[in-house]
Amino acid sequence: MRLADSHSHILDTRLENRAEEIVANMETDGLDFIVEVSAGVKQELSSHKAVAFANKHPRVYCTIGVHPHNAHEYDEEFEKWAGGVRSPKLVAYGEIGLDYHYPDASPKQTQIEIFARQIKLADKLKLPLIIHTRDAFDDTLQTLVANKKHIRNGILFHCFSGDATQVAQIRKHFDAYFAFGGAITYTCETSDEAIRTVPLNRMLLETDAPYLNPKTCGGKKIINEPKNVRAVAEYIANLLNITPEDVAKFTLENTKRFLRI
Repeated sequence: MRLADSHSHILDTRLENRAEEIVANMETDGLDFIVEVSAGVKQELSSHKAVAFANKHPRVYCTIGVHPHNAHEYDEEFEKWAGGVRSPKLVAYGEIGLDYHYPDASPKQTQIEIFARQIKLADKLKLPLIIHTRDAFDDTLQTLVANKKHIRNGILFHCFSGDATQVAQIRKHFDAYFAFGGAITYTCETSDEAIRTVPLNRMLLETDAPYLNPKTCGGKKIINEPKNVRAVAEYIANLLNITPEDVAKFTLENTKRFLRI
């Protein structure tokens, strides 16, 4: 069973000292490839480090972008650098979006302004978008719809935790992809319904490592890592009454299609 982790942060301080080991074990762990997703400008999840790391490893891809918590870091210097990145390992722009869960992280208006700027930059770079939204669904969708003319290379809602109604709202405006991670293994009826609603050809798997370790892999107090994407595949297979191998096959195909790998 070959799998792809479409969203991980192995350069996070909790995993960085094991990043080389994780990559070396990918074959044994059944991972076809992983995507190292950026979150900021200055901290350990910087876009600069993600690009450099991916360039070193054949089966690691990367994104660039600034997470809403770090919207206050975004500036013209970063925008100029991002606009000039040229690497075959750069496959998407993100994770970007809105997150109101921690109100002191970045002001809401700053988040919205930087979100819109990054949508436009991603369009110039012809990169698909990876969207993060938490406690901010309405504003996230409103910002995306307002900038729809700049969303022409694909859009993915990462670690999707919304309900079936939100899936329908998104699909009304966009032919979107949805990635599911370890959070779904904690069983929530609304998440299960969302999974059943998403077309199989628009579903991806992720870990969001080191966050959201699956329940079957020891729970949230344990540091997550890319190999645990298998537990997500198994949960979805059980929910949809299909085999884990089937889930692995179509999600791997979907990930390659969305990222143009």
